[in-house]
Amino acid sequence: MKLLRLFAAGFSMSLRRTMTFRTNLFFDVALAAAGLATALGTVLLVFTRTDRLAGWTRTEVIVLVGTFQILTGIKATFIDPNLAWFPVRGIREGTLDTYLMQPAPSLFLASLSTAAPLALVETALGAGVVAVGVSGDPPGPVGVLAWLLLLAVGAVVTWALGVLLACLAFWAPRLELEVFYGAAWQLGRYPTDVYRRPLRLVLTYVLPLTLIATLPASVLLRDPDPAVIAGAVAAAAFAWALATGLWRWGLRRYTGATS
Repeated sequence: MKLLRLFAAGFSMSLRRTMTFRTNLFFDVALAAAGLATALGTVLLVFTRTDRLAGWTRTEVIVLVGTFQILTGIKATFIDPNLAWFPVRGIREGTLDTYLMQPAPSLFLASLSTAAPLALVETALGAGVVAVGVSGDPPGPVGVLAWLLLLAVGAVVTWALGVLLACLAFWAPRLELEVFYGAAWQLGRYPTDVYRRPLRLVLTYVLPLTLIATLPASVLLRDPDPAVIAGAVAAAAFAWALATGLWRWGLRRYTGATS
């Protein structure tokens, strides 16, 4: 409960700071809408030439794009504002020193203490796309619950990947992989089945972007497989444990920004 209160307080402060520049809301909505329209336009263009894309129908791919947009908004709201800057501000400039002196878990403060509330516009637009995609054939309650569960799984995996990349700064402070991660993230916008086997294996087991959008979208429109859902939850738990373990290991090596 303490962490929830801290999370709520941090989001509230971020929201108040953001609302002092209300004009930015218009530009954020416009940019998010333009990006989503480009992704949907690409999908619809592909389906003018075929009825299926790697076994996915047009409706299924639209739902996948919307699901990906929801998680992109979550990532941009809660994860990127904290972890994207970590190698520079956290290690080289010493912000982590301040976190280590606070009466709260350093990993929480480093990864979730602030937010970019306007990025939730992307999540709202993604939810709208999913709603439009399933309007012709609404899923059952089991499918919706499975989709929501796997959205949570995707959010945990996204956070864990951000933490793992940030932890590399404990060993290589000048190594910044945010550009690489941002490029790899965009590969999750489309079904991982469209990629060749080597890349598909990487996106499933190394950078598990399959858990981000492909799997949630599939359970919403198809019969959920309990074994697959259980495996996804186990993968999220493993990713969380790996991220927290590597963070603690990195802290043992960390001696301060001035050393």
